[in-house]
Amino acid sequence: MSKFLCLFSIVVSTLLFLVFLLDLVAGVPFKKANALLDIIFIVCSLGVVVLGVLCFRKQK
Repeated sequence: MSKFLCLFSIVVSTLLFLVFLLDLVAGVPFKKANALLDIIFIVCSLGVVVLGVLCFRKQK
């Protein structure tokens, strides 16, 4: 179950990364409402991906 949660967090964070990167570059979902918040969410989602990968490696 814990491996599933690690993979789920990696997938969700990657999707959020792509959404906010797409908003920052093309303004598609949110019409570039706030670039600073896009950058903050991109950094945070990358942090969650890193934590999920590290947690998944420990679950062997």
